[in-house]
Amino acid sequence: MRNRWHLLLLTLSFLILSCSKDDGATAYNDYCYIKSVTLGTVKRTIEKRDRKDRTIIINTISTTFSGSAFAMTIDQRNNIIENRDSLPYGSQLSAVLATINFDGSMVSYREKGSESGWTAYNSTDSLNLTKPLELYTVSNDNQSHRIYTFKVNVHKQEGDSLYWDMCENEVAPLSDMIDMKAFILDNKLMVLGEKTSGIILAERSGVEAQGSWEESATTGLPLTADLQTLHQHAGTLYLSTSEGNILSSTDARTWQQVGSPHTAALTLVEKTADYFYAISENKLLRSADAIDWSHEEKLDTKADSLPAYGIRALTMQQANGNSRIVMVGQNNDYPNNVVWNKMWNQCELEMDAEWYYFPFSFDNKIPCPRLGFLNLLPYDGKCIAFGGASADNKHKALDLMYISEDYGITWRPSSDLHLPIELEGIEGCIASTVDKNNYIWIITNAQVWRGRLNRLGFAQQ
Repeated sequence: MRNRWHLLLLTLSFLILSCSKDDGATAYNDYCYIKSVTLGTVKRTIEKRDRKDRTIIINTISTTFSGSAFAMTIDQRNNIIENRDSLPYGSQLSAVLATINFDGSMVSYREKGSESGWTAYNSTDSLNLTKPLELYTVSNDNQSHRIYTFKVNVHKQEGDSLYWDMCENEVAPLSDMIDMKAFILDNKLMVLGEKTSGIILAERSGVEAQGSWEESATTGLPLTADLQTLHQHAGTLYLSTSEGNILSSTDARTWQQVGSPHTAALTLVEKTADYFYAISENKLLRSADAIDWSHEEKLDTKADSLPAYGIRALTMQQANGNSRIVMVGQNNDYPNNVVWNKMWNQCELEMDAEWYYFPFSFDNKIPCPRLGFLNLLPYDGKCIAFGGASADNKHKALDLMYISEDYGITWRPSSDLHLPIELEGIEGCIASTVDKNNYIWIITNAQVWRGRLNRLGFAQQ
């Protein structure tokens, strides 16, 4: 009996010792890597630029945003941690909380390139991220370590600001033009303009900040050509004349007739891949070859709301794949510009799409203003308009830029995008275009200006 008790006690002792050993055991490994990094709340200082007469007033606004919206990418091969989508301009990085998830025993940090000691990472302590840091990780078995470079990228310019530079002044080929139209062809800035000697072509050497100009004569382009009807498609230029002709050119110097003359005066509205659109005798026309013209019957209202003169139009490709023509122009029965749209998608034939009129109403009190030398451009997925003095004398030339985010229904004076202050109130014709680098070019009074919304120049990651 005694031997049995001794055996039982030995068995219990062995079990107790075994449990104690298991409870105290630690599984050590050589893992040491950072899994993720997330920024906390980031302070931001914004300079709000407001225009008053010929002065830019800068107001400073302090705000915050969530840094978690800007993902930190970890390159485990090269040990680099950074955000590919840069933080907004004005972000304050001197004190930012960061959540670092890692596998290992510890993480410590110091400024990259510093010879000072390491500081143990604590999720409740803010980090100074104005300069890159080194993150030092150690494995649980203390046999391995790894050093990452951690940097936070911030935009160096305010993304939603538009700044202008005068590229040239007193350009001789641009002097004394009483009408002109600007466009980009073969990666060069070109201007067709009317002078007393006829219609000439002013050609710039390129679309860089600095360039030189030369003047060329044109052939086949009569003084009856309406330069404001110039449209470009697939590298070919098209415009109409007061006699009802459609002319085309591939180099802007030599022009030839397309199709046959129309039976009445005709104003070219737009050229798409499949059709010419024009207005003649208060009717909207369509033709595939500029020979046979048919009436656009699908109008959502009466044709007496169509623009009669001062017509500007552009074709835009929407983000959802739809194509849309925006037509703006003047009609003497309306105090502001009238706006029409035609939209079609990949499942609908262009010829079957209806034209819609956007009326001025009590619900829409910000229509497109009637401006002299109206310029209409597609920019940043929106329509922008600007020009000379308004017909009601409430606005000077080039004092405001009007933005439409709904393809012409409403036109809101922009409080963020400002035109060159030096051009406010200038007299004479105004021409503009947009190049492949998203620069807006303005040509007036023999001056050449260019500007770009900063974020459209940021490198795409």
